[in-house]
Amino acid sequence: MFTATGRAARIALVTTTALAGLATAASAQELSGTITVWSWTAPARGVEAAIPGFVALHPGVTIKVEDVGNPAIWDKITTGMAAGGAGLADVLNIGIDYMGNYVETFPGGLANLSTMGADDLAAQFPSGMWASGSGPDGAVYGIPYEVNTSGFFYRKDLFEKAGIDINSIATWDDLIAAGPKLKEATGADLIAMDKAATVADSAGLWQLLTNLQGAFYFNAAGEITMNGPAGVRSLELIKKANDAGVVADIPGGWDNFMMQIKGQTNVAVIPAASWAAGVFESEAPDMAGKWGLRLPPSVEAGGLTAAISGGTYLSVAETSTNKQLAWEFVKYALGTLEGQQAVYEGGGMFPGFKPMLESDGFIKKSAYFDAEVNKFFIDELGQDTPIVNYTTDYARALKAYTDAQTQVLLSGADPKTVLDEAAALVAGQTERTIAK
Repeated sequence: MFTATGRAARIALVTTTALAGLATAASAQELSGTITVWSWTAPARGVEAAIPGFVALHPGVTIKVEDVGNPAIWDKITTGMAAGGAGLADVLNIGIDYMGNYVETFPGGLANLSTMGADDLAAQFPSGMWASGSGPDGAVYGIPYEVNTSGFFYRKDLFEKAGIDINSIATWDDLIAAGPKLKEATGADLIAMDKAATVADSAGLWQLLTNLQGAFYFNAAGEITMNGPAGVRSLELIKKANDAGVVADIPGGWDNFMMQIKGQTNVAVIPAASWAAGVFESEAPDMAGKWGLRLPPSVEAGGLTAAISGGTYLSVAETSTNKQLAWEFVKYALGTLEGQQAVYEGGGMFPGFKPMLESDGFIKKSAYFDAEVNKFFIDELGQDTPIVNYTTDYARALKAYTDAQTQVLLSGADPKTVLDEAAALVAGQTERTIAK
């Protein structure tokens, strides 16, 4: 996406000029009326925080934010889309795993923001995240709001007790090889997984490993790739760790995640999205100094150490009766430094907006991790993270995969065999072809 080099001053000058132009153009327009935004909890607070600054530029407009709740918002948006857009809010907070579904299933349901000038912002966001909010034709249907990269959290105290230098671990093979030594010295399992796949998050590790290889369940053409070389390699690594006896069988869910970060469940590594950094600090303050943070190991030597592990967008409903106001508010909140600063301070969602990432004070040392946390995630966004193709059939592929994973973890099944079977099942359910 960008490099933090001596070009920073020139970039800042260009960015400042460009943003001033955006603000001037927006201010010159006579906006009026009321729009409603659908979001949930923390993201909703972030959106609300941007309202005062926007209203100061456009007196007389009214922005209402409704905390619909998550996952309730997905049912509400889907119902509205199925009804031809009836009852939808003007601005919709949409998860990356739902975006492709809405664009494909309900063509014309979301406003084409490219026609409103969204393409001018493309260079200011991570390419993979930006493209994942666009349709097959390249039209933009959402501006990145929250950008979750993959955090790799590890127990510094346990690795030190076992005499293992975390910096010597470059690949996942290295990590798995260190697992038995770590367990013998500390009693801790290397990692936890929900082996029976009681929740969808049970696929999280496989998705991370596969994305680190530039692949996912589907490719850009919509073909099934979950049983391709990358997917098989990922499940082989998971089986390798399980066979080594270093994978704890812990049901999924928030409460069990809390037990891990609080040290109540003895695991040494937690791969989690970037948003989790704040959760560690707020929910497990007594563990300060025990948890460390670094970039994820690569799957292959010299490979990617970054992956997009989720995120959200702000989109405009095509049925909005005030699309111009809706777009101008989205552009202000996510496409200006002033708006992004307000959104970040209000909700704490990690942004992808380059000027925000480069702004003074954004990178600061965390006493909890004894590290510059934001810099890790900026370094990830600076890598060529691949597009994540969820499509309309993500839920089917996810279920087929987790069933396959359970066979591997509980019955020792062969990864290639069960993934081929899973891909065939998805192909039969969706009429999609399996990539050659």
